[in-house]
Amino acid sequence: MRTIKEKVLLNFGSTVLPMTAGLLAIPVLIEEMGVERFGLLSIAWMIVGYFGLLDMGLGRALTQRIATNLGIGKEGEIKPLIYFSLKILLFLSITISFLLFCSSEYIVFNIFDITDIYEEETKYSMYWVALTIPFVMLSTALFGVLEGFQYFGWIALIRLPLNVLMFLAPILAFDLENNLEVVMFSLFLVRLVAFLVLLVVVYWQVLAFKNSPISKAERKALLSFGGWITLSNLVSPIMVYFDRFYIASVLGALLVAYYTTPLDLLVKATLIPFSIIGVMFSYFASNWQTNREKVIDAYKKTLFIVFFMMLAFLVVVYFGAKEGLAIWIDEDFASKSYVLTQIIALGVFFNSLAMVPFALVQGVGRSDLTAKLHLLELPVFIVLLFFGVQKYGLMGAAWAWTVRVILDFLLLKLAAYYILRNNKYA
Repeated sequence: MRTIKEKVLLNFGSTVLPMTAGLLAIPVLIEEMGVERFGLLSIAWMIVGYFGLLDMGLGRALTQRIATNLGIGKEGEIKPLIYFSLKILLFLSITISFLLFCSSEYIVFNIFDITDIYEEETKYSMYWVALTIPFVMLSTALFGVLEGFQYFGWIALIRLPLNVLMFLAPILAFDLENNLEVVMFSLFLVRLVAFLVLLVVVYWQVLAFKNSPISKAERKALLSFGGWITLSNLVSPIMVYFDRFYIASVLGALLVAYYTTPLDLLVKATLIPFSIIGVMFSYFASNWQTNREKVIDAYKKTLFIVFFMMLAFLVVVYFGAKEGLAIWIDEDFASKSYVLTQIIALGVFFNSLAMVPFALVQGVGRSDLTAKLHLLELPVFIVLLFFGVQKYGLMGAAWAWTVRVILDFLLLKLAAYYILRNNKYA
């Protein structure tokens, strides 16, 4: 059995190292594709990421239930859980893919404000995005299985090339043919191959487990946990991604890149704490029923580590934003985006801190709390975004996003405090 440090390092490598590929790839993509096309590519990345979360919460639920069952010695429940979840996701993902495929033309011609010459290739690009969704949703669940088993070696082996190719494949595809549709097709192929590899790995890992019908109690626990995660996953990405659509519709797709480029880059810095949280979530779940003092101690240490890691990140980005963007892209882009970058960096700091209480709250089985908090935050964010963009443009969008994630951290910290206070001696 690997130690926690080894698991964190493996998770770190598979999530953080691809950031280097992103740093190198994004300026090349902007230069070759142009600002507007790259803005459309960033929206496509967002759509794929969003629907990857619309898995009825079964990816996260599988991690929590598998880790919990392993912790209390109920290995016989694991294989039925996996098969049951994948059957549901197969039907759901195909349905969502079909609906998005049918509505692609309407989205392109009636929602996005796109230059006429790009409309046709964007329409066909959306078709490939729709076809990618089933593989993304099923892969999310399969990664959840491996995380529940804490097989972070396999996760690193698959996730590292996947994350790198998400940046490199569009460059290679665009060099092959100057068309956004070819870029989206390359992302489809990357996701398809990743899914097939995951499927084979998970199959061989669970082959020896008992195959029996899923119990009513386990099905109820899975769907209850997953249901709340679904609600949270429906609301949370709206708060994360809706600003892009709103900016594109109000200010035009041309300006999206000036906002999404620093946002996408800085949000990727949350992969640093995520590499820790991905391990700690399954650790919290597997130990909560048997050793709560151990969980409480691990929670406090994790929060302390993330705080100092991301404080250093915030200081560096805040004072180096303008020079960094000028070197990375160009001076004109930097002059339009560096203040946005500073504002977003503050939000990323609090967003990273929020991951720790978020993992604890969900790890102990209280996914209902995170969903309720997101429902509370949604109207606040929408009001801030509408007012901010209308009055202050991109600056208002950046502040709306940052204020929302600060509020999210404060509420999650209170929820974690409530759980620890009421269960410390349980």
